[in-house]
Amino acid sequence: MKTIVAFSGSTRAASFHTRIIRALPGLAPEGVQIAHFDLSDVPFYNQDLEGDAQPAAVVAMRAAVAEADGVILAAPEYNGSYSALTKNTIDWLTRPMGGGALRGRKVMVISVTPGPGGGQRISKTLSEVLPFFDNQVVAVVNAATVHEKMAADSDTVTDPDLVAALTAGLAAF
Repeated sequence: MKTIVAFSGSTRAASFHTRIIRALPGLAPEGVQIAHFDLSDVPFYNQDLEGDAQPAAVVAMRAAVAEADGVILAAPEYNGSYSALTKNTIDWLTRPMGGGALRGRKVMVISVTPGPGGGQRISKTLSEVLPFFDNQVVAVVNAATVHEKMAADSDTVTDPDLVAALTAGLAAF
């Protein structure tokens, strides 16, 4: 059984990125398990909190990634860049410098927007940043007008092209 840990770069209750993460187990190939890690309790990165002072949420996050076969970063676009929460997740997971739980992991990047851009800037930026940490970006999934591609009352992806892209991305692990 492969385990892929998924992070949403938004803690908003109705976040499209979180909703997509919740839809992924139903799209995953047989033998692939998706574990959604909630980032709500992870503090902003602070080197003073390294070593013995690591917050419990950081210890749990790092352990989840260390035990996983891959990582999904569902990164919303805020003001033309990825969210502070996405950056914070990368910061915690890549420390200590040259090491960290994220180092060497396969990563899938998802960025969707209700607008026309589809998160392409964010995916491009993350696809350039992640190899710096020896990550292999195995898939990038973007979607514009995502509110039209999901059921209004559930975490179901209804657009066949988005379903196909997510399914192919999961299979790439």
